[in-house]
Amino acid sequence: MAKTLGDRIRQARLRYGMSQAELARRIGVSSTALNQIESGKTPDPGVSRIVGIASVLGVSTDYLLLGRKGEDEDEVSPRAVEAVA
Repeated sequence: MAKTLGDRIRQARLRYGMSQAELARRIGVSSTALNQIESGKTPDPGVSRIVGIASVLGVSTDYLLLGRKGEDEDEVSPRAVEAVA
């Protein structure tokens, strides 16, 4: 089964040890809104939210949207470590 946007967000978030509440706070949405994005109940969360999530988690928007991995997608990027700290 193909992974969804929500699956990839959840996977990246958990890889960095971040809670839904923390990610939601950092991108300026409610925990409920982020939960709905991760569970697929929000079919189009909007470009600004996807860009914000990618920035905080240190992954590309291509990875979140399409599952395409860049060279550093398998590692914790320095940007993500700074965002979590």
